[in-house]
Amino acid sequence: MERKTLGPLVPREVQAGALIRLRGLYPSLKAALRKVADLVLAKPEVAIYASVNEVAAAAEVSEATVMRLCRILGFRGFQDFKIALARELVSPLQRLHEEVAEGDDPATIVRKVFQANIAALQDTLEVLDMGAMAEAARRMLAAKSLLLIGVGTSGPIVEDAANKFFRLGLTVKAITDAHLMMMAAALLTPEDVLLAVSHSGSTRDPVDTARVAKEAGALVICITNNSLSPLTKAADLVLVTASRETRFRQEAMASRLCQTSIIDSLYTLMAVTRPETALENLRKIENVIVTKQF
Repeated sequence: MERKTLGPLVPREVQAGALIRLRGLYPSLKAALRKVADLVLAKPEVAIYASVNEVAAAAEVSEATVMRLCRILGFRGFQDFKIALARELVSPLQRLHEEVAEGDDPATIVRKVFQANIAALQDTLEVLDMGAMAEAARRMLAAKSLLLIGVGTSGPIVEDAANKFFRLGLTVKAITDAHLMMMAAALLTPEDVLLAVSHSGSTRDPVDTARVAKEAGALVICITNNSLSPLTKAADLVLVTASRETRFRQEAMASRLCQTSIIDSLYTLMAVTRPETALENLRKIENVIVTKQF
């Protein structure tokens, strides 16, 4: 048999990337929760050694608010959050994220841009749910058809994804027009999968389309930087990126590298389950593409 099993879902004992998750969720946090987040992000070492009531007092919030933030971040309690935070601060992957300044010379700017991109990829790998990745690849491979949607800077991402996935012999359609994606979603069935890409997860068009697809019975997968966004509430499987915005570099930059890396990983996960089909399709494509070269 050519087909392989992608493997069981394996839960992690303690969530990784406490600061990474906190930065990604920050835009969606309410005022009281932001007070705790501001304290932890500014002085993470303080939170490690302080008790929950000391953190609450320093942030001028209740202990319940501190505990709520821990649970939102995916931790069972404050102690688990402190353990993850301590691990992150001593990790060799812990980096100094440098902002591009107006007085920087060209070489410094280029170095900072490259380092920011590398950091975004490493942070995404740290927080990415491997079980959700495996399940997403399995469900996409088994789907009757795939509908990929994205608007704005996410548009080229879904078009590139469609260009990859069809090589596996899958029926794929990428739509970036707001009206057309809604129409296509309404025609989906329980045998189909919708993959929505949105950095903020709060853009109305992909969120509305995901809801329509869900009502039609299709499985909804999303790739987003905000695990508390409206899009994640409409999705069955959530794949989270971890890129941060800076003064000169907004979400359209590093986030696209993370999104593309997730797409590439999904393609590879699916390809290794159908190696003969994947290689045969690549051979056929190469045979016809070679005629386009001098």
